[in-house]
Amino acid sequence: MKKAAEIALKYVGQQEKINNSGFKDENFEARMDKVGWQFGQAWCAFFAELVWKEAFPEKFKELDHLFNGGAVATWNNFSKNSDFVCDKVPEPGALVIWQNYKNGMPHWTGHVGIVVSVSETSIISVEGNTNSKGGREGVEVAKKIRPLNFETKQSGLVLKGFIKFKT
Repeated sequence: MKKAAEIALKYVGQQEKINNSGFKDENFEARMDKVGWQFGQAWCAFFAELVWKEAFPEKFKELDHLFNGGAVATWNNFSKNSDFVCDKVPEPGALVIWQNYKNGMPHWTGHVGIVVSVSETSIISVEGNTNSKGGREGVEVAKKIRPLNFETKQSGLVLKGFIKFKT
């Protein structure tokens, strides 16, 4: 799992062009295209897919069927597969999933990143399509410090859990 964290870190600083119209680095854009990203799409889940496919190339086909352009749909797909664990225990290299809440109700949208380190109260993650405020929409791949907090909010991102390979 740690290999995924190492790979995610090498992409920190990659930036998109305005209006989700591509990426400033052509090589990065080609890699994102290969995992299914298309112009105009939110890309945090595609970035996470790119990292896991590079870290675990032997699982490429299996991962192809589990990742989705949406964070919550990706969680749902992985939670139905017995080769993976979806829980509330972070570890480096794991996918971290947040679900968006609106007026106290879970929404189908969310955000996803790759855990790179863990403390008692927070995680450090690498996330695509984020911004300096830590939102689910942004312009770059960035390293973020996020609270390890599963409390439901009235509105905003709520930590859903972590996805890892079953050992």
